[in-house]
Amino acid sequence: MFELKDLKLPLIGAPMAGGPTTPELVAAVSNAGGLGMLAAGYFDEKQLADAVAQTRALTDAAFGVNLFVPQEPMPDTAVQNLDAYRTDLQRFGDQYGLDMQSVEINVPDHFESLISWLESNPLPVVTFTFGLPPVGVIERLHAVGTSVGVTVTNVADALSAHEFGADFLCVQGPDAGGHQSTFGVFEDANTIALPQLVRDIQNAVGLPLSAGGGVESAQDVDALLGLGVHAVQIGSLLLLTDEAGTSQPHRNALRSGIRETRITRAFTGRPARAVVNEFVAELDAKAPAVYPHMHYLTAPLRAKAKDAGTWQHVNAWAGAGFENAQSKPAAEVIAELFPSH
Repeated sequence: MFELKDLKLPLIGAPMAGGPTTPELVAAVSNAGGLGMLAAGYFDEKQLADAVAQTRALTDAAFGVNLFVPQEPMPDTAVQNLDAYRTDLQRFGDQYGLDMQSVEINVPDHFESLISWLESNPLPVVTFTFGLPPVGVIERLHAVGTSVGVTVTNVADALSAHEFGADFLCVQGPDAGGHQSTFGVFEDANTIALPQLVRDIQNAVGLPLSAGGGVESAQDVDALLGLGVHAVQIGSLLLLTDEAGTSQPHRNALRSGIRETRITRAFTGRPARAVVNEFVAELDAKAPAVYPHMHYLTAPLRAKAKDAGTWQHVNAWAGAGFENAQSKPAAEVIAELFPSH
């Protein structure tokens, strides 16, 4: 079974759902000696099968897939909060001819079909974000030789993942771009700096660890490896690479000169770090904690903004230090992080 210590390069390419992670980017990370990870959080079975096939055509090296854990049903009071948010969103909807009151929210559930597909078509690694998978899922993946990782943001969740049977943990610091992997929708993001969080989890849990969030440089990589983690995870540094599927408005936001990022619920209802654009600045304080309903409510608006090339209204996920992202092949970005390899 796959183990982090077997990687030629102690590196994981963060799974970035919604477009940035492509089969080409996954293959580039794996071909460099690290572990590329497909971001299947919003995939159905066919999309997963296609992405795996495309990646396998580009690399013979190991790669994995990341899935979002199904969320508990939202209480009625939380869902009702969406009605007020629809009104808050309408000013932006008006700019694209979109009536936010008419946007239907349909939350698909592909999780079981994805797990079944991964049982029939095993990959070396599967990781989970947003909590622990349903009982029995880890055992099913172990039965087909798949190593299982769980993304955690605090010690309590690390202990739970260990007890639940995870083979390794992906420790996510507060500076990470995109969604924070809080186990509960209503939980606020952890604020403990990544190095201290790693030490705290090491003291509590004896599992192998990867660590990421705000990694900017070779010095950051060396510092984390010096703490004893088995791999360092990078995401934002790869957003502008040739292989990334980052949309043009997202790329424009990263190049806009704005350096401020913020953890916000404005786009999806879950805490996620993004460039502070007009959308975040206006709606951050008004956004309810309702996921994944919020994701599907704002998705048409974000799609209209993307089509219009308006970066001020898209979810430009980015971690602290994203300004070090470069427009070049992923292999060159990775080489600069590991100059001695």
